[in-house]
Amino acid sequence: MNTKQKLITVCIPAYNSEEFLHYAVDSLIPFGEDVEVIIIDDGSKDKTGEIADKYAAEHPFIKAVHQPNGGHGEGINHGLQLATGVYFRVLDSDDWVDHDGFAALLKDVKEQNCKADLYFTDYTYWHGRDNKDATINFNYLFKGKDYDAAKGGPWSCIKPFRYDRNLTLHTTMYRTATLRESGVHCPGHVSYEDNYFIYAPMAFVKEIRYVPVSVYQYLTGRDGQSMQTSNLVKKYKDFLIDGKLIFDAIDIYSIKDKATYKAVFHHLIMNMILSVLWAKYVGTKESREALKDFWRHCKTNNKRQYKKIKRHPLIWFINLPLGLGTLIARTGFTIGHKIVKFN
Repeated sequence: MNTKQKLITVCIPAYNSEEFLHYAVDSLIPFGEDVEVIIIDDGSKDKTGEIADKYAAEHPFIKAVHQPNGGHGEGINHGLQLATGVYFRVLDSDDWVDHDGFAALLKDVKEQNCKADLYFTDYTYWHGRDNKDATINFNYLFKGKDYDAAKGGPWSCIKPFRYDRNLTLHTTMYRTATLRESGVHCPGHVSYEDNYFIYAPMAFVKEIRYVPVSVYQYLTGRDGQSMQTSNLVKKYKDFLIDGKLIFDAIDIYSIKDKATYKAVFHHLIMNMILSVLWAKYVGTKESREALKDFWRHCKTNNKRQYKKIKRHPLIWFINLPLGLGTLIARTGFTIGHKIVKFN
């Protein structure tokens, strides 16, 4: 590893974020010796760009990049294109990192000499910046005190994923080279594209590492957030777009390692559930037609994989006809919302 190379590039896509961008950036300033920060001003109409330029002028490890409005995904694409750090992590402009947690992650990266392709860390929900809620941890996944991958393959060091613990933008940090090798490229002006961004490189991972600390601090409850129920319903087509990309990203039958197959298939199913669930939740003629188009795409592009997904019990239940699937989707969301209060 080049000793002058930054260990982590943190990409902050920002659109009209003047009121809260400082929370994200200020949380990273203490780590400037090891971290590169790239603020992507996504065609903001407020003072976000000016704020980004001011940070860049004051701190040599911060870059301010201005692009025409292309959405969160294009911000990630642009950040990955420019990244020079060994690892790449996305931080939304209204979130922040925990100081001690991020310091522990950096310490492990140094001690391990950057040998892992994928890092797991925990994250914490906040309902308002002074109201700390649940911390989502992943220690249940790992079989022993040694978090490195076992000889059986990169994913053999973990136990099966639970349905309430999956790889997300908040828990995941990939090696920059691994992301580029996977060819992942997020769609513009499409929400929830981070599900695809996290899923597509999974089969390219050769070594995994887990640091059991909360790093990402995830703010919920702010007006306009993508995870508000009203936005989830309104943007159901975005889940279908993301679902097509996820379905096409990896042919699960090309994966020879059993542990990798299980991990990838679990996340494939979870993402297919999200795609189907919101189209079913809406329950209109338009959403039903959009869902039919989604399944046609899957069947045409990989019939064998399509059949396996359609036979999965959770997909089968949600996909039931005559309004039953819609009822199940809405009931399932209500229960999930009570477990994880994300808005």
